[in-house]
Amino acid sequence: MNKTLATPSLQTMDLSSYAKNIHSTEDLPLFDDAVEAGKAGALRAAYVMIWLACAESLKRRFREAQKRDSAAGKIVGDIEAKEREHKAVDKFVLTRAQEYGFVSDSGHTILNHIYEMRCVYGHPYEEAPSQEQVSHAASVVVEHVLSKPVKLKHGFGKQLLRSLLEERNFLDDQQSAVEAFAKDILPRLDESIYGWVLDAYWIELEGFAGDPSMAIFSRRGKWFSRTMLLEIGADVFSNDDWHDKTLKFPKVLMGVCGIESVFKGIGKRAQDSLVGSILAESGTRASVLSRLEQLNKSGVLTKRQQERFVKHVSEMGISTIRSAGLRTLTCYGKLIDAMKSYNWYVQNPAIDLIVSNGPDQAAELNEEQQINLGRNVLQAGEGHAGSANVFLERLSQDGRLWPFDFVRGITLESFTNEDNRIRFKKHQLGRVLSAVEKLAPKQRKQLITDVALSVDSGTPKARADQDAFGDAIDILEDYTWTEPLVKSLKAKAASLKVKEEAP
Repeated sequence: MNKTLATPSLQTMDLSSYAKNIHSTEDLPLFDDAVEAGKAGALRAAYVMIWLACAESLKRRFREAQKRDSAAGKIVGDIEAKEREHKAVDKFVLTRAQEYGFVSDSGHTILNHIYEMRCVYGHPYEEAPSQEQVSHAASVVVEHVLSKPVKLKHGFGKQLLRSLLEERNFLDDQQSAVEAFAKDILPRLDESIYGWVLDAYWIELEGFAGDPSMAIFSRRGKWFSRTMLLEIGADVFSNDDWHDKTLKFPKVLMGVCGIESVFKGIGKRAQDSLVGSILAESGTRASVLSRLEQLNKSGVLTKRQQERFVKHVSEMGISTIRSAGLRTLTCYGKLIDAMKSYNWYVQNPAIDLIVSNGPDQAAELNEEQQINLGRNVLQAGEGHAGSANVFLERLSQDGRLWPFDFVRGITLESFTNEDNRIRFKKHQLGRVLSAVEKLAPKQRKQLITDVALSVDSGTPKARADQDAFGDAIDILEDYTWTEPLVKSLKAKAASLKVKEEAP
């Protein structure tokens, strides 16, 4: 009796679930062939096609990288030379992929095993792979190669830095252009070289910081580094590393880390070091203080850092403050002190700074500060400070140009002081009333009511002077809208007169 040998059942498998994780469509055709082979039960062919998908993907990555990296270009040339000589290149490609950084060390070990087994299974007289072995190969190749975008490493990084540091026309000298370039190039860099790129860049930038002939490269470096840190996060370095770097690259990092989003992430010691560097640098380049001012405004400075900044500003001259471009709010205390000096040579520059900074910056002050600023400007004007006189004359033409509470302070100071003591400052009163007249009716009414209430509750600073009351009332009566204040002054004058005449 003849016996028929049993034919082993065909083992089929579906590898298509791995394909969805493949990054580039260019890597799909060979892997799709592996999928079809698996469905047909040709596991040996599936295993070989999985490896070919891996090897060809690595070659493609070198070809893509060579567009921006000469080191990758040399590898492509070596691969093509070997292929022309009909030499096996897969092992060479895998080794170069590890050296270049396309494949990690652990990934190289695993992939090398897949390559060796591909050589075994590629021969028909050898044992075919099992379903588990094919599935493992597909998983490894997709995880370590096919799922990853092309990332450029040190070779490209060096070429990139050369262009940024040496080619003036490499990018347009505009912040938006540099930021757009940084955002475009960053996804192509391997994450492992982020810190290396920044370190290498900052070494060069620090070397020529302050050189006017290299200003375009310094600006570019600041914008590129900032954008890079904003994209990848300041935690690319540890807090200890940041502290070391603020000591090694103080001039560069003053600009790079002088914005809220980066400053917050570098750690307190690095922040303290950076604040110290900025304060020291301001001795020769006052404009750097604007960086601390912005950080202070953002609320990211510690209490101690704020104190250091405020103290430093208080010790600066007004002319230096003006050259630093500091805002009225930042130097408010210094401005008040200057206007209280009774020295025209100190008062005039302070008022010039207030005026040049403009009404929008005065509006950043709180209500109390605006009133106090207005009072002191009026006091300087009464003391015949030239800049105050010029400003009050311009204000008289339209009081709406400056914040209401600032004008309110000027007006209050004309009748009562900060302690609500009544005394009249009539030298500027005509200009003050002319400015008030230009206010919106509702604001004008409120202001006159406020002054009238101040007079009602006030007491004379010195012995009652009926003539002073009379002179002020005469000026006020030229305007119909001053009637509530006129009534208050007349009533106050009458009550004081009664008191004087009382036995």
